[in-house]
Amino acid sequence: MTDVLAGLPAEPIAMVTIPDTWHAVTLPSVWARHVLGILGDRSGAVLEDAFVRQMVWFIFPGGAADWPETAALGVRVLPTGGDVTLAGPDGCRKVMVWHRSPRTPSPLTDPDELRAAIEYTVGSLDQAAALGPVWACRYCGAPVRDAHLVDQIESMSGPGWSSYACGPCWSTTVRGGPGRRLHAVQEGPR
Repeated sequence: MTDVLAGLPAEPIAMVTIPDTWHAVTLPSVWARHVLGILGDRSGAVLEDAFVRQMVWFIFPGGAADWPETAALGVRVLPTGGDVTLAGPDGCRKVMVWHRSPRTPSPLTDPDELRAAIEYTVGSLDQAAALGPVWACRYCGAPVRDAHLVDQIESMSGPGWSSYACGPCWSTTVRGGPGRRLHAVQEGPR
């Protein structure tokens, strides 16, 4: 394993204090897969935490220092000294999965390319947080802000979840209206 990602746990999962050799950027999994797809081979190591539904990229220290505050969008930049839960280099079953291995020759993602991929997905970071959260359509997977709630599950033992549909999928796959329950249409997603 490369020493660039120094501090990865030897155990399957552990809380790690971020060293001075890398910083972390976390994105909501619901739309982070689009970012990973846009980056393709230009992405360094990427870890997905299925429990908290976030994906973690590793960047050069200080690489996101000029990024605006984006917590409302679910984007967090974690600097040296911050804590993050990570899996060891082999991941941990289906709970924490490496989509791009930390053993790659270049495990750090260029922060400018990461920001460009994020902005391609959710819009300018300077304005994106003010526009509201971004969801992925449960039918076509497109990132969308103006979404229709399809399902919502509350959980006593962990985070609940909600699923949303974009306008076109809402119109073709779900029937709804004031005071009516939602019913899936047989034709399904396209």
